[in-house]
Amino acid sequence: MIFLKTPFRVIYRHSAIARNLYFLTRFLQCNRYWPNFKNPRTYNEKINNRKRDPKNPLFVTCSDKVLAKEYVAEKLAPEIIIPNYYVGTTISFQQLKAILQKEGDCFLKANHNSGPVQLLTSHSSDEEIHAAIASVNQQLKMDYGKQKLEPWYSEIKRLVLVEKRLEPEHGDIDIRDYKFHVFNQPDGTTKIIVSVDFDRSGNHTRSFYDENLNWLPFSIKYPTVVTDLERPENYDQMLEIARFLAKPFTYLRVDLYNVKGQIYFGELTFAHGGGGEEFTARAYDLWMGLLWHGDPRY
Repeated sequence: MIFLKTPFRVIYRHSAIARNLYFLTRFLQCNRYWPNFKNPRTYNEKINNRKRDPKNPLFVTCSDKVLAKEYVAEKLAPEIIIPNYYVGTTISFQQLKAILQKEGDCFLKANHNSGPVQLLTSHSSDEEIHAAIASVNQQLKMDYGKQKLEPWYSEIKRLVLVEKRLEPEHGDIDIRDYKFHVFNQPDGTTKIIVSVDFDRSGNHTRSFYDENLNWLPFSIKYPTVVTDLERPENYDQMLEIARFLAKPFTYLRVDLYNVKGQIYFGELTFAHGGGGEEFTARAYDLWMGLLWHGDPRY
């Protein structure tokens, strides 16, 4: 969704009424029910409550794709960090071409948003490389925080990031991305819901599981398929990593990869889908919301 255009953008910035109206309109359009932002109960209501008034200063650090890697490496171990090939304010065709020739397949992305991400290989044409650079340069001009109404992104210093591409395992089209939705409980325990996306470039589906990888009969935005998920090697370690990284927050989505037992950090997300992705069964929007205890703004 493109952010509000001038002159309404000016009104939005200076008027609480306009901001409240926009949040309400967008929520109704995306989720198709009337929200309660003052006393949120559903998952998407709580995400919007967080977006409207974020309080945790770690939101900025942990949403920055460059600083988040440094944060996780320091808190856990550098071995789970996907190697960076380049970080800078700009990147030239010659620089990117040299990286591809030396390192091989890589991803080109901006550090201050959630995409698009450009996959480049040693076989990429000059035209494809130029197009990828043009895309990331365009992204750097945009204030993603204002565009998506997630203010923490606006505070990130915008950079270009080139990182190593992890190879999908045999039989997979894309590398499998495990998203751990971690809800910290009042008694010090956690509740974890795991989601996995399949065939992103084709017939995109999304399945949800409990932390023991039992399939759950709902999805968010994309259709679900009833499918068993083989327990990956070192899965218990993935759960522990997700729990540890989520400790400073009431709720956090921790994205991890697992390549033949080697765990890699993906990213940390504080507002899944921007609070605007409809559940296939509305009861699960409430169910996940009730797993989320404490002030959503933290």
